[in-house]
Amino acid sequence: MNFGGASPSGLRPPVSSASPSGSNNTTTGRPQLWTPSSQRKVSRLYLYTTLSLDKIMAVVHAKSPDPVPGIESANKKLNSLLNKQPRWLHPRNEEDMGRRLDELALSPTRTTSSWNSINSQARIPNNSIPSLNQNPTPHLMRNNGISPTLEVPPFNQFPTQQHTPNRSVPLQQARAAPNQQQNNDGVFQRFLRSTSFMSASTDCTTGTLHRLLNDYSDAYVKSVKRLVKRYTAPINYRGASLSPISDDEPSHSTWMNDSDSPPPLPNGPDHLPGDFLLLDELSGQQPPCFEETEQHIKKSCLCRPNEEIQEPAWVTVHGVSNGVHRMLQYSKDGIKVEDRDPFGNTILHLMAARGLILNDYLFQALLLSPSPHILNAQNTAGQTLLHVLHRSWFYNETFLCELLRSLAQRNFDFGARDHYGRSFSHILLARDVSPDMRNFFLQVCQYNSNCTKRDAFNVTPTLAEPTPGINRAHTQAMDLDPPVPASVPEEDGDIEPYHVSAVTQEARLLQFIGKASLESHLEDSEGRNGLHCLAAATLSKSSVLHKHGLDEQGEPSDRPRRKDRAPKDLDSCTERYNLRLSLLEGLLEADADPNHYDIHGYTPLMAFAAQLPEDDDYKVGGKILHKLVEAGADINARNRSGETALHVAVRCGRKLAVKQLVEDGASVHARDAAGRSVLDVADIKMKSLGGQDTEQYAHLEACRAWLSGQTGKAVQNPTVMQEWGVTMA
Repeated sequence: MNFGGASPSGLRPPVSSASPSGSNNTTTGRPQLWTPSSQRKVSRLYLYTTLSLDKIMAVVHAKSPDPVPGIESANKKLNSLLNKQPRWLHPRNEEDMGRRLDELALSPTRTTSSWNSINSQARIPNNSIPSLNQNPTPHLMRNNGISPTLEVPPFNQFPTQQHTPNRSVPLQQARAAPNQQQNNDGVFQRFLRSTSFMSASTDCTTGTLHRLLNDYSDAYVKSVKRLVKRYTAPINYRGASLSPISDDEPSHSTWMNDSDSPPPLPNGPDHLPGDFLLLDELSGQQPPCFEETEQHIKKSCLCRPNEEIQEPAWVTVHGVSNGVHRMLQYSKDGIKVEDRDPFGNTILHLMAARGLILNDYLFQALLLSPSPHILNAQNTAGQTLLHVLHRSWFYNETFLCELLRSLAQRNFDFGARDHYGRSFSHILLARDVSPDMRNFFLQVCQYNSNCTKRDAFNVTPTLAEPTPGINRAHTQAMDLDPPVPASVPEEDGDIEPYHVSAVTQEARLLQFIGKASLESHLEDSEGRNGLHCLAAATLSKSSVLHKHGLDEQGEPSDRPRRKDRAPKDLDSCTERYNLRLSLLEGLLEADADPNHYDIHGYTPLMAFAAQLPEDDDYKVGGKILHKLVEAGADINARNRSGETALHVAVRCGRKLAVKQLVEDGASVHARDAAGRSVLDVADIKMKSLGGQDTEQYAHLEACRAWLSGQTGKAVQNPTVMQEWGVTMA
């Protein structure tokens, strides 16, 4: 439960399920007003339908013999599940509702949950992975070689047979509200058709709902019925007992060590827009790909680009387009350099990417002195023409040096970084060029600070110091340090008790922030700058005590605090939030880098998106994220697992952060290293929840529902063009 605002560094499992709103029936025999199931249904109906809260309560408790909570209790429960002022999460109209339902129907995880609920009589043993086929494909089986994050099954795991429409619905019921059906039913038809395999068990039982929702069309009522009964939460009821909890140390799974996070990219980024300029050559080099392979499941192969990238793209799997051949023709005015391809590449990108065969074209184009906005243009992954250079350029360092000199004469921005924080100096390391070549580049770029910054893969280029007889370009090609723990232990002779060490670490964070406001380039032992540390810092005593499970004397306490007795000065309160904003402004004024990567591959924007509390103040957190973007934070920067800040926010259930990031221009179509969209991430996180964690379920469902609506416009399965194509204003 996200109790407060301690601004924790990650997600914590619920301390106890014995709360008034989530417990089992009390020993007195009095029926509980709110069961975990009813709470999840209320959340789902509020987030996916336009029903008013009183209608939602009527639907949820339509057949319940127990007392129904009143509207005041319902409002309190809604605020406890979705926090303050949740109105913005509610669909604005039926079109918004229809879009959310359509994307929900495309979810492999949720569709599996729906199908399994229909066939619940055929229970699957607890020690196996649910599968609809008798012979599941290998990637659906748990084994040590496959990450559990890849459990989202492909579409070939779902029933493909067509079912005949259910004819058991009374004729008068089918004709209910004819005017509304004619005008509004269209927005639900796609959802109803995509879920037709479950109609036999739902359409014949909608009589009660028709009476409760007599002002709504038949299609609307059917959609509500299927949402309640078939799109249940894909939660893991065994999740709470998967591992024992130590008595000495609180269970604390940090957002950086999340078991549901995608695996790191082992060989750097997969195919970026610069690679699409060489799609025909790369496709010819790729060995045969099969649907069952992990590479295909993770969408790191070229199958999707080969199929989806068509003209007017400049290069397809079949080769360079006729339009590009015409563009390369000389005229009295020279080569036209203003045009861009669908991924933001210029003709200079194309010339650089196609190899030395076009080197004369590239040098000729540079002689035309293209304007700075063309010369320094970056595609949709932040790549300049140097980022996309064909590998043949690195075999001929004479040509490469000549190109760098020519660019330097035209004030090229050598410090430009792509979405993984890589400048051209990082590319040189990856290409195994000679130490002299690396040093030459640093001289040409006049030791631009961006050329020696850490990237997402923990690579920090420096001046090469060659050893006689050893080519350090081979021995230190990537300089990628092995993964380190999220918290680096201090080298003390005596090990402090957990609660003492935790409080000490909190104090050190605050001390470091003070130092970083004076020296912005300072890093701590994890490579974090002052901005990272501010995101992780706890600013109130009450939040420190709550975060680490301590009593007022700072000693471990095994008595969970009642929610109605929570202190008012937690980090989530407006006063503490304003303090955090003020400290942020001070760090930015001191020139703290908003795009700095720590040794784990995270930027400050990702750290804030993961850790800003949302249970009290609902305005200042968005201002903090917006302030970072205004200061130059790359909103679509990626970590070494391909996640953007939006992926991280969804994974942590930070709905307000999701909203602010989208408003500031975050791509809702990005995929991570496991090939997962932001909607996939919400699904897989819900699947790992325990049955009692109703609040975290509501937060994840809120992220998913809002993103898939008319404002967020996310889709379950973004195409290559959606992920990397130029977004039209």
